[in-house]
Amino acid sequence: MPTIYDVAKLAGVSIATVSAVLNRTSFVSPELTTRVKDAVQQLDYTINHLAHSLQTRKTRTVGMLIPEVATPDPFFAQVTRGVEDVLRKKGYLLILGHTYNLVEEQSRYLAAFRSRMVDGVLLFQAPGADEELARLLKSKRPIVFVGRVPGGIAADVVATDIAAGTKAGVAHLVSRGHKRIGLLTVEKSMSVAEARIAGWRQALKTARLPADAALIAASDLSAEGGQAAAAHLLSLEDRPTALFVDNLVTTTGVLRALQVMKLKCPDDVEIFSSDDAEWLDVFRPAISTVVQPSYQLGVRAAEMLLKRIRHPGRPAEKVFLKPKLRIRV
Repeated sequence: MPTIYDVAKLAGVSIATVSAVLNRTSFVSPELTTRVKDAVQQLDYTINHLAHSLQTRKTRTVGMLIPEVATPDPFFAQVTRGVEDVLRKKGYLLILGHTYNLVEEQSRYLAAFRSRMVDGVLLFQAPGADEELARLLKSKRPIVFVGRVPGGIAADVVATDIAAGTKAGVAHLVSRGHKRIGLLTVEKSMSVAEARIAGWRQALKTARLPADAALIAASDLSAEGGQAAAAHLLSLEDRPTALFVDNLVTTTGVLRALQVMKLKCPDDVEIFSSDDAEWLDVFRPAISTVVQPSYQLGVRAAEMLLKRIRHPGRPAEKVFLKPKLRIRV
């Protein structure tokens, strides 16, 4: 099996140069880079990552956990793409796992990440006590919480300003004459649900409208949950004339509820959703949205994690990205 020494000898360069080219750790001239790559191809050389990791205690891999990517909502896919684009340029490999918002799945993956010695973790935290997460934090391993802000933990966080986006969306509905505006949240989204309610209350307070708690409904992250929550709100005696919905998956269920109840959007009930997708531009009824900077969220999270890996002792940092509205009505 060819070694790095064989590659260096064939290319006529030092071992350090071969390492710099293969691991992208420093600049190497185009001429030497070509010679190294030609030698690698000719010898069919493959880096022994296991041996290298045992020597350096670094695997150049990052573990990332998200609730689920296979949904009508492209949010998590776009975040993941942003992460991958940053890591790829720095020579890191991404290991992606889905928790489905279940803490037991999160714990299983974190244990696997630990056993595989990943250099850092990007985490959309699942609700509930997790001994593996507690162990990770206690050992001060590099971790960045993405999208959801953990309570009582001094850690790196990159998230969207959910309260500001919700406040802006609800304020738009108020400007269209709505006075009873319902809110659909995801019950297991932790800080996101709290921020949604805070933004909803702030917008209504500014408009001097009552924030009726009966107009808040929570569901799981599914179309079925969204349909049931919307049906509940729309069955109230004094039902809302508009609904602000947490995400596009739940919005799908809300639109199903309108169909079943023979209500038209926006004539009977206007819908405003968080998250955005290109297909909404040609979708009817037209749905206005809060556009989360999902790709940039992934980019900033990956950059922050690499920064933490390089400088493990620096103070914890929290970054909140600003969303914007896309009005389609």
